[in-house]
Amino acid sequence: HNKEKTFLVWVNEEDQLRIISMEKGGDVLGVFKRLAKGISAVGDSVKAECGKDFCLDEKYGYVHSCPTNLGTGMRASVHIDLPGWTKEGVDKLKARCEELALQPRGTRGESGGQTGHTYDISNKH
Repeated sequence: HNKEKTFLVWVNEEDQLRIISMEKGGDVLGVFKRLAKGISAVGDSVKAECGKDFCLDEKYGYVHSCPTNLGTGMRASVHIDLPGWTKEGVDKLKARCEELALQPRGTRGESGGQTGHTYDISNKH
């Protein structure tokens, strides 16, 4: 990871390779630019080391060990306070997110649960 811990690379965790760019605040473009630059740097490093590119399947997209990440392999998420949806109930939030091709998660990850009224909202692959 970098000094600010806004860019990280995990190897052989849930996915074979997870490249993460994150920061507090609303600079989504900055986070995305850092991610794109990092993906390019990691890809160049892998290519230089072993002569291979990231595995891309025409049907399934980028292949990872976690099936929920097939496709682009990109999960973009925001942590957002939704007190009204907490009041309405998580089932209603899930239904609304489904309509928008999004998925709500707790701030503790996919199976870690939700705390307070802050949710992790992300794209669906």
